[in-house]
Order: sequence, then structure tokens, then C-alpha cells
Amino acid sequence: MLAHSNTSVSGRASLSPRELDPAAAGTVPVWLDCDPGHDDAMAIVLAGHSSNLRLLGISTVAGNQTVDKVTLNALGVVDAAGLQHINVYKGQSRPLMRPLPILCPEIHGDSGLDGPEGRALLPAGSKLAQPGKAVLHMYSFIMEAFRQGGRLQKVRVICTGALSNVALLVSLYPEVIPRIEVVVMGGAMGVGNTGAVMEFNIQTDPEAAKIVFECGAPVVMLPIELTHTALVTPDVLHRISAELVGNTPFLHLVKQLLLYFAESYKSVFKFDNPPLHDPCAVAYVIAPEMFQVELMRVDIETVSELSAGQTVCDVWHQSSKPKNVSVAQSMDVSKFWDLMINALKAANEVSPLNKK
Repeated sequence: MLAHSNTSVSGRASLSPRELDPAAAGTVPVWLDCDPGHDDAMAIVLAGHSSNLRLLGISTVAGNQTVDKVTLNALGVVDAAGLQHINVYKGQSRPLMRPLPILCPEIHGDSGLDGPEGRALLPAGSKLAQPGKAVLHMYSFIMEAFRQGGRLQKVRVICTGALSNVALLVSLYPEVIPRIEVVVMGGAMGVGNTGAVMEFNIQTDPEAAKIVFECGAPVVMLPIELTHTALVTPDVLHRISAELVGNTPFLHLVKQLLLYFAESYKSVFKFDNPPLHDPCAVAYVIAPEMFQVELMRVDIETVSELSAGQTVCDVWHQSSKPKNVSVAQSMDVSKFWDLMINALKAANEVSPLNKK
């Protein structure tokens, strides 16, 4: 994993000697852009505790809650999961062209990471968000990681919130485009979850999504049709309890977060079991062979009063426009849970919560 970054005189983050350790060879460099969020919290754990990935950093964006709240949540998660060496950078507080973000307290609570008692569960993190603009840090880390990788391996930018930060990244620094692959948890091929045909992350900032989907970088989209197969069933909860050694504070935290998430989804969407959306995007980067994907044209609706934020997927391949997005159709759910639970086990072994 990466150590704290240093900042050069130019203001760009530079990699520390530990970050240049040859032991990192063979891992996939990733950046996580998120809005924690219960499922984002699990995505952080999976990204930070996968031996296949090298997590360069985490940026936050307004979405499930305000950017200030989701940044505090990200800091709390990296601390609780024993990932204090991962830096967190506060990103965009609002969409690119719309007045206010669409928040989601009905699912994630007032804090963005509420527990069953309707209050924030995470203790305060032991570190602060790093100073400076998130997009500048994203650019610096991505360019340096690409250079250190011998220009052979693209950096995967995993997006589990609105695409505001990434849209700014590719707009301000187009030279980054050939060096990244963007993996997006978002969109819907049919029925949406915040509107008839709109999914929350894309609807929050449609203009940003349009920029990213059309920038020329490879884009992988994991729509809600796929993420709705990653259900936190009673069997999954039982397995988590059985495989995380000891009745630890970290295990209690995980169970409380998932139970709150389950109650929210049951209340709002009538789901018997909640879908753990965001870790699916991380799992794709870890093991793309688990997924069936199809390259197609995907356009973002930005002007309709009825459907702004819709991902218009050309499933019949009738568009004359070039195919621009690989849309995930299915995944091996059993292997997904193997990855997720192994990451939770690794976090449980090093969580400072268990030492208090």
C-alpha cells in the first residue's frame, strides 16, 4: 500500500520511497473517487485490502451526503479499517452545472453513515483530509504511477459517486486520458433508482457523466441491474460473523452498518436484502474475469425534464456513434462475496478499533 504523499514545491504530490518499493510491482494502481455512504465504505475496505491493488488515494465528492460529511466518513473508514497510510482528499461540493447536489439521507442517514439508532457510527478518524485540490492530487498520483509502471499499465479510476471530480480531471488535464481506465458504479439500462430511468450517481451530475463517458478513455459501467445481484442476504451476514475472528468492535461496526443499510432499503425500495453496489466496481478491477461485459454506445441525457441523468444504452447496436462504454451484464456473485469477505477479514486483523 502507499504511504503518505509528499508535496513538492510545485504543489504536485510526489511519491515517497515506500511508494516506489518494488514489492508493489504486479499490483494494479487504482484511485478511488467516492461519497461514503455505506456501500462506499465497503468499497474502501475492498480497495485497501486487496493484494492485487495499489490504492494511490481517495477523493470525495458530494452525493450521498455533503462533501464535508462524506469526507469525514472516508477518513473514519480508512482509520477503522487500518488504512491510515491512505490519504483522503476533499473534492467537489456540487455538480458542475447544477446548483446543489442530490443528497440521499433516506438511505444513508444524516451523517451518510448512520447506524440502526439513527446516528453516526464511526468514531472520528485520527487524520485530516489532505490540503489542496483533489483533482490536482489525482492528476499527480496518476501521472507518477503511470511513469513508474513503465507506461505499460493504466491507472484505474474507480468511481462510486457522482463523476464531478473525474470530469474536471479529464477536462483540465487531457494528457491523463490515455493513462487511465474509468470504472463507474452507476447508470441503469432500464428502470432507475432515483427516477423512472435515472440512477443516483449519474443523475447527481449528468453533465459530468457526459464528459467522462465521451472523453475517449476506456469506460466500464456497472449499472444497478448488475449491482442488484450483490445482495447482503442473511447467509452473507452469517458468513461475515463466522469468518471474522472474534466478536470484535470492527465486526460490530460492519454488522451495524449493513443492518442499517438493510433497513433503509427495505423501507424505501421494499428490498428484502440490500444491494452492496459500490464494491462491485472494485471487484471488477481485481478480477475482471468474474464479469460479462458488452461494449456499446452509452449516451447521457442532460436536458430532458423527465429523464436528465439517464444512461441511454444502445443495446441493439443501432447508433451510428462509436461504442464508448463496456457495460457489465453479470458477475459471479459467489466470487464477489469471497473477495469482499476476505477484505473484511484482513481489515479486522489490523483495525485499531480492536485495540482500544
